[in-house]
Amino acid sequence: MNRKAPHRPSIVEVARKAGVSPATVSRAFNQPELLKPDTLARIEAIAREDGFRPNRVGRSLRAGSTRTIGLLLPTLTNPVFADCFEGAEQHARQAGYSVMVATTGYAPAVESHVVQELIDHQVDGLILTVGTPTRNATLAALQDARMPHVLAYNESTAHPFVSVDNRAAAREMVALLASLGHRRIAIVTGPLAASDRARRRLEGARAAARQHDLEPLGHLVMPAHTAASADVLRDALKGAKAPTALFCSNDLLATSVIAHLVGMGLRVPGDVSVCGFDGVAIGALMVPPLTSVEQPSRQIGATACAHLLALLDGTGIPSVRLPHRILPGGTVAAPASSTRTTRKP
Repeated sequence: MNRKAPHRPSIVEVARKAGVSPATVSRAFNQPELLKPDTLARIEAIAREDGFRPNRVGRSLRAGSTRTIGLLLPTLTNPVFADCFEGAEQHARQAGYSVMVATTGYAPAVESHVVQELIDHQVDGLILTVGTPTRNATLAALQDARMPHVLAYNESTAHPFVSVDNRAAAREMVALLASLGHRRIAIVTGPLAASDRARRRLEGARAAARQHDLEPLGHLVMPAHTAASADVLRDALKGAKAPTALFCSNDLLATSVIAHLVGMGLRVPGDVSVCGFDGVAIGALMVPPLTSVEQPSRQIGATACAHLLALLDGTGIPSVRLPHRILPGGTVAAPASSTRTTRKP
């Protein structure tokens, strides 16, 4: 059964009832300061009574701008990216822009398709998190098309970005573990091809392990970015050389690791220390609270939006790395089976 669309009052109807021209009604919504107060009040009252709303789409197309920006993220199920979306959306709304969001599910092959869909919707610019910005066909196409864009979380020498220093943050976490006496540390990540953030954190952790004369850093690769494999963990924790601390490349992965460890009868941090990266709010509600590297995700989204709007205004702003901090939590402690080891001279 076909439904008739509800009647939408036109600007001509409002103008007729108010006794003014359609152009005057248009000015009432776009340049109200140009009208006399009594004329403006009469138009607003009639529009409110009739349920009239100006056609923003038509105005945007005439102006050559939709005042809409695209936001491409791996997922919204991870609180990190949900917080980024909120930060970007709030900043955009305050500046008079709308946000159209899409997700890729961490699949690099999906990036180009989804970005093209956003461009087809005539967004003015893009904020995006890609698998890796190096030799990325999607970013190359955006650059060739001169589509304004800013990366969020990725770090790049060729594209503007807003992120934290992932390598430095990982070095700091490994230094904390070393100070507690951990000499055998493994970093837990998802597939590196789909996340340059995990790769940079691995590189920073390895550099810290060398700096603090630790045993070579182990690397446990999970099939997914936010879910651990019990089998991988079980194999890694066998034998006398098993790691005493697991540094997970994100907090959701850390919570999954902890759940599997508890299921295996291990205590955290009594038997194995576990830490994460992101500082999501739910980590503070865990018992004990999750030790993590906190990055300011809402600020990353808001700052990326501010940088994109500056690009749209023709102003270039340098890329920026925002500060991170270590959240102490309670999932990290000195190794239970050994005394603290002094660094080699």
